[in-house]
Amino acid sequence: MKFRPLVTFILIALSFTAISAARAEEVFIGNPGKSLNFFHFDLALEKGYFKELGLDVKLLNTKCDVAVTALLTGDLQATGCVGKASRVIASQNVPVRTVIWLFKKPTFYVVARADIKSAADLKGKIIGISSFGSDTDLSMKVFAQSGKLDPEKDMKRIVAGSTSTRLQGLKAGSIDVTTLSPPFNVFAEQMGLRVLAYVGDFLEFPQSGFTVSDATLKNKRDLIKRLLRGTLRGLQLTLKNRAETVRFIAKDYKLQEPIADKVYTSLLPAMSENGLAQSDGGNAWYGGWKERRFPPGAIGRLHFVKGSAKGNGRSIKG
Repeated sequence: MKFRPLVTFILIALSFTAISAARAEEVFIGNPGKSLNFFHFDLALEKGYFKELGLDVKLLNTKCDVAVTALLTGDLQATGCVGKASRVIASQNVPVRTVIWLFKKPTFYVVARADIKSAADLKGKIIGISSFGSDTDLSMKVFAQSGKLDPEKDMKRIVAGSTSTRLQGLKAGSIDVTTLSPPFNVFAEQMGLRVLAYVGDFLEFPQSGFTVSDATLKNKRDLIKRLLRGTLRGLQLTLKNRAETVRFIAKDYKLQEPIADKVYTSLLPAMSENGLAQSDGGNAWYGGWKERRFPPGAIGRLHFVKGSAKGNGRSIKG
């Protein structure tokens, strides 16, 4: 009989767990695939931050054009395809907006053959990009201009595939220069290739976050706020606890810890401290140069993100 209180306690605990699970609200998020650009979110998932907020997060591997459409139909509540979304917004004025940024700057680096030492050395070279008009293309054009080169005349830009494919192209000699994001910039250095610059040092635009439809923002505002709270909590953890973050990156992306530590170092300059895209002191950054501007309204209102951040233990207005 002495075990009855313990059994009763366990049954009560299990019943509360079942009730909590039953009340968890599903939120469907479409991403193009696993990426270090969303490792903060992955870490928040592993830590159970969203479950604590009553969310049952469902991640769907979704092409970006499909994801943007699914936002409008309500089949997705959010997508990580912010680059694609921003271009669709600009071209078609669709009612979607980015409500949180995980990186305030681009995460990639200009990497070249070992004999290339500066932007001026790009003259006559073959530049590998992911696609024309992409962030990688624009970054290489601006970098070339820093060496007083005309990117349209003084070098040859070719579509060279994904990040991993471009790294192999550098190694094989089919291209001379490209941009690489972590962990591939770290792998490149191990191969003896040269990192010429961090793109965020000469070109500032936000990268990686979550885009939602205006309808979802209006009709499921509390859900989106909880999604932001969990994401922001993961972001803060990555900034404050390097050791745990490095261990997570190593485990989740199957990297050795010394490599994961270098990856963390590479990503750190780009990370947003508060979920906002900032150029200085708190103003939203809508694009720093004429070829890449986010239209007003395409980025979520700052008080919404700030209000979500304040939701940890305090009430939220709005």
